[in-house]
Amino acid sequence: MNVQKAHDFDHWNQAVSAVCGRFVTQRAQSAFIGDISHRDLGGLNVADIHVNARSICREHANQDRGEDQFYFLVMQREGVMAVNHDQQQFVLQPGDIALLDSAKTLEMCPQGLVHQLSVHLCRRTLDRALPGRAKRFGKVPHTNLSGRVLAGLLEQIAQPQDDAAPSSQDGAAVQDALISLLQPCLQDQAASPRSRPLRRMAEQLIQQSLPHAPSPAELAARLNISVRQLYRQFEIDGDSICRYVQRQRLECSARDLLDDALRITTIAYKWGFTDSAHFSRVFKRQYGMSPRDYRVQALQG
Repeated sequence: MNVQKAHDFDHWNQAVSAVCGRFVTQRAQSAFIGDISHRDLGGLNVADIHVNARSICREHANQDRGEDQFYFLVMQREGVMAVNHDQQQFVLQPGDIALLDSAKTLEMCPQGLVHQLSVHLCRRTLDRALPGRAKRFGKVPHTNLSGRVLAGLLEQIAQPQDDAAPSSQDGAAVQDALISLLQPCLQDQAASPRSRPLRRMAEQLIQQSLPHAPSPAELAARLNISVRQLYRQFEIDGDSICRYVQRQRLECSARDLLDDALRITTIAYKWGFTDSAHFSRVFKRQYGMSPRDYRVQALQG
């Protein structure tokens, strides 16, 4: 196993470049944390990442340097991360899976400290296996049987390997298994071409209405769709309207916490949390620390 770890910013950048290619990292306001461990499982590259950066961006890959050879199959282990690509945005919660394209421009925004597993899949092998219409970038639904088995296999890959080094046949077999399990998940995604624009419109309406988000019935009426269709726009990503609204309220709360003139209870009430104890619990679940500790770290940074 080849392990590269980085606790300071410069070493983090060097390690990420060596393992995943060229990314540009912006520090968070709190003290920087960045560790990356790389394992070679019989030719299948696996990266284990802990980081609390503000954002991690990748520009278009340089094909002449071979920077577009992989897709990154990632599983969110801990924490919350937003991913932006063109006009598409999705949020990774613990247990979520996504396929990222090394050839595309993308931005990843950790919401506090996150832990992520990244498996590098050969582009040519995956492209040969998938039909042309299948989506190759975005969140991977894993509620069907193939998706659940895929999640289980990634959990196995994430475990420390105490036995002998895997052979090249092992690595190829595991990669083939991952790609085979991805096929039905990605083809299901391709069957909903209108899901992204409708969800973006729903998100915009919610953001414009905060802290008083419209009810699902009101939101569906404004979008001229049924409530069931509205729910589907979020369910296709393994998300829900309720969770999305709560994340938006928490993000607004986190921004207000940077103003130490505002009381934490005032911030909680402002963004729709009527119980300060409940606000503290859900905030800690998303950001890994209490609102008070978040404020202290942010202002000290």
